[in-house]
Amino acid sequence: MTALPYRKSKGFTLIELLIVIAIIGILMALLFPAVTGVIEAARKAKAKNDVVQLAIAVKGYETEYGKLPTAVVSPDDGAEASQGWFQGPNTGSQYNNEIVKVLMGEDYNGLNPRKIVFLEGRPSKGATNKPKDGIAADGMFYDPWGTPYAIKMDTSYNTALEYYDTNQKNNFRTTVITISFGPNMIQQDTSKTVDSSGKKVDDIVSFQ
Repeated sequence: MTALPYRKSKGFTLIELLIVIAIIGILMALLFPAVTGVIEAARKAKAKNDVVQLAIAVKGYETEYGKLPTAVVSPDDGAEASQGWFQGPNTGSQYNNEIVKVLMGEDYNGLNPRKIVFLEGRPSKGATNKPKDGIAADGMFYDPWGTPYAIKMDTSYNTALEYYDTNQKNNFRTTVITISFGPNMIQQDTSKTVDSSGKKVDDIVSFQ
C-alpha cells in the first residue's frame, strides 16, 4: 500500500483571524443591550419588592403598636417638602436608617420595646463609600442603584399623603408611601411618562 504524502496542517491566516474577531465583536454588540436590559429589569423587580416590603413592615408596626415607627409628629405631612419624609426630596429630610432600625427589631429611641422584627434586611453590595442594594454600615437601606429608599409617613395621622407636587394635595389615602428614585436617582411625577426636562419617569413606588 502506498503511503499518503504528509500534509502540513495550515493555520489561520491573518485575514481569517480578523474576520473571526469581527464576527465575535458583532455578536457581543448584539447581545450587550439584551443582557443589560435583563440586569436592569432584575434591579427594578428587586426595588419593587423592597418598597412593597418596606410599606408592609411600616403597616405591620402600626398594627402592632398603634402608631408609626417614628417619634416625628408633623401638623402637615401632605406637602411634598414636609417632616413626613424620610430621605425625601427636600434637603432637610431625615434619613431612613432610624425607621429601618426600628423595623428590623431594634428598640431605637424606645420605639420597638418588644423588639419585633417587621423587616428582614440584607447586607449591601458595592464599596463601603458607595453602598447599594441592601442595608449598609450606616444603617441606611439602599436601592440597587445606590440611593437610599425614601419613606413618607402620615405623621399628622390624618390618613392623607402627597407623593409629588401634584395639583391635588393629600391625594393618597394611606399611612405610608415607600419609594425608589430609580436609575436616574431623582424624584419624578409618577402620573407622567416623562418629566419637564424630558427624562423618562422611572420612580418605583409602593402604590403602583
